[in-house]
Amino acid sequence: MAYVVARPDHRPDGTGPTRYEIRESISTPAGPRARTLATFRVLSERVVADAAGRAQRRFDAEKIRARAAALGAPRRSHEAAAGAITLLAQLRRGESLPPALVAELRRALPRASHASLDSLESAVDWLGIDDAARGRALRELLDVADRVPARPRPLTSSFPRLSSNEST
Repeated sequence: MAYVVARPDHRPDGTGPTRYEIRESISTPAGPRARTLATFRVLSERVVADAAGRAQRRFDAEKIRARAAALGAPRRSHEAAAGAITLLAQLRRGESLPPALVAELRRALPRASHASLDSLESAVDWLGIDDAARGRALRELLDVADRVPARPRPLTSSFPRLSSNEST
């Protein structure tokens, strides 16, 4: 059976976020042993899925979530983000929302400055893109950077003169 434990961070001053482990007890010829299935600071569905994939015994995801909540582990849910990504895609395709819903969204969303909106617009295109596509884009960008010619640097004709301040 899998379970969750809290581990304090090993910083010299004793401060810092707590890390959590999803562990599993197994029987071996040398006696019972516990092995770590996943380590996390924020519980997400991906962490739970990874731990379930590594488990050798029965894995109850609901009990893991409940125990993590009882220990005070922060939880990240991507359901709202997935809905926002879908809504943004629909709006970009030209679909519209009823005026009452637009007004409610404006009240619910925090106010953002123009500077953060500028950076957000370019970042929104990358939401929901898988890691393989992000990796390909990064490699292409690095290839372009490799092809940009370097600025020529002047060569020094001689080594700088060394002098002594010592008077004789």
